[in-house]
Amino acid sequence: MSQADNDDDSFIIILGSSPGSLEGKSNGAVLEVPSGSVETPILDDVIKDLPEQANKAFKAQFSLGDSPSPASMMVASTLITDDRSTEELQKRFGELLDENVVLKETLKQNNDSLKEQFSLIASCQDDMLQTHKLHKEKFDETRALVEKLRLQNRKLKEEIVLITKTKEMSLTNGVKSGPSSGVEFVTSPDDDTINKLTAQLELVEKQRRQVIVDNEKLTWQRESLEHIVNATSKERDDLKGKLNTTELLLSSKEKNHTEELKQLHGTIEELQKKMKFMAMNVHNNEIQKRDEVIQILEGKVSSLLNDLKKAQITILDLENIKLEFAKYKGGVSDMVKTYKEQIMELNTRIKSCQTMVFQPVHMTMNCEGEGSPHYKGYLANVKLYDRTLKHIAEYLNNLTNGAQLKGTFTIFEGIFKDYNELLKKTLTKREETPGVEQLTAALVARGEEVQSLENEIVMLAAHNEDCELLRAQVELYKSDFEAERKSREEMVAEKEKIATDLRVLQKKHAEMSSQLQEVRKMSPSVFKTASARISATSAKTSTSPGSVAANTASVSAISGSAEGVTRKKKIVKEEKNGVHETTPPAIRYDCPVCDKPFKTLILLQQHVDSCLL
Repeated sequence: MSQADNDDDSFIIILGSSPGSLEGKSNGAVLEVPSGSVETPILDDVIKDLPEQANKAFKAQFSLGDSPSPASMMVASTLITDDRSTEELQKRFGELLDENVVLKETLKQNNDSLKEQFSLIASCQDDMLQTHKLHKEKFDETRALVEKLRLQNRKLKEEIVLITKTKEMSLTNGVKSGPSSGVEFVTSPDDDTINKLTAQLELVEKQRRQVIVDNEKLTWQRESLEHIVNATSKERDDLKGKLNTTELLLSSKEKNHTEELKQLHGTIEELQKKMKFMAMNVHNNEIQKRDEVIQILEGKVSSLLNDLKKAQITILDLENIKLEFAKYKGGVSDMVKTYKEQIMELNTRIKSCQTMVFQPVHMTMNCEGEGSPHYKGYLANVKLYDRTLKHIAEYLNNLTNGAQLKGTFTIFEGIFKDYNELLKKTLTKREETPGVEQLTAALVARGEEVQSLENEIVMLAAHNEDCELLRAQVELYKSDFEAERKSREEMVAEKEKIATDLRVLQKKHAEMSSQLQEVRKMSPSVFKTASARISATSAKTSTSPGSVAANTASVSAISGSAEGVTRKKKIVKEEKNGVHETTPPAIRYDCPVCDKPFKTLILLQQHVDSCLL
């Protein structure tokens, strides 16, 4: 087995013995890939524009002094392009050097692994050949032994025949001879040795067949390796063809690149000459004036940019205020809706309370007027209840009208529309400041830019005035918001007061109704007379034109209840006149709102609480 140590392009091809050979050894040969030849002046022209470090690295890597390989030329073609700069080329060269080192290491590892595999295969073949030789020698020995044993067997058979003949002769003669036992003693070990030798022969045959199978496996592995080597050689030939084509393309690209570089150098020189000529023609005074104008314009632009930033900040603040106002408006609308619903509920409750509260008050006042010492206290309480109920009714009527709230909301909506229009105007009128990038073009263009900047200054001044107006409007909005908050808090406090007053009135109504029921139980005659007086007074007050609606409603309710009571009493009297009953009829308690009968007073109170709600 031979090896070629070439750093650029090297590959090991293993060539073994023929498949049919079992005794000979397989030999390996190492083939080298020939490197392509490229002319050095072309590569020198390519590398001359590179810096020194890249040039040295390129020459050291690809050995351009002696004869560059096609792989190095292929790498150079990928590196040197029209678009890449020298720094990128240096980085690319460093990366390629690292990749080349890694590839060399991998190639060495592959070669070492192939060498090890080849050495293992060769050692296996040597061992197999040696075992094959040993088996052959043993087979020859066993063959010789078998032949010897066959000869001995023949001799023994002849001796046995002679012995049998002698036995027959002895039998005929009547004389017994003892060699027969000796012959039997001799023949038995010969049979044992023959059996042992046949077993050894069978083992040897098995080993010989196994050796043949192993040899066939090794030959198959060798053939597969030869196929792999042939495929790699084909790939190498293809790569050589590709390298040749890339070398041709590289040479054409290099020529085009050199021509383009020459043209670019010529254009650069012409432009430098033109720049020098223009610099000579331009006067120093004009340059100074231009610089002064540029500085003035830069200062104006910086001031305008600062004003623009301030205006943007104010616009952002106004937008935040707008969002807060929208949120507050939504909350106020929701609160107004809830307040309206609550006011409607309170109106219904107050109406029901007006119908229910006056009935027991007048009844207690009239029924206890004759004999109770607390008459004046009850009368004062009744007057207070009338006043509070009237005040509550007026206040609720004012709340239900809601003219003031609607007016304030319309004012806020108009202000909000004006604010939106102003914001739209500010957003549409705002323009971007022109950039100071091409101030070196011409003096006429600079004059036009100065005029445009002055116009923008005027516009920004107008924007500042608009911003001040918007700030004033924002302050007005804040004051209005605070006033609305205060009014809302006052409304909440008044609502709580009204709720507490209603609760107190309900409690007092329950107490007075319980007292009335107790009085009716204790003295039904007094209750009857009081109800009759109330009906008479209600009839008198109905004729007078200046009667109050609440009093008429209460008197009618009381008269209705009194009529129910008297109606019950009349039925009792008629029953007494007609048929004498031993047990009195059951007492019923009717609801004054829905006329629903109940058996006990507790059930009536529970129903009244739920019916009023």
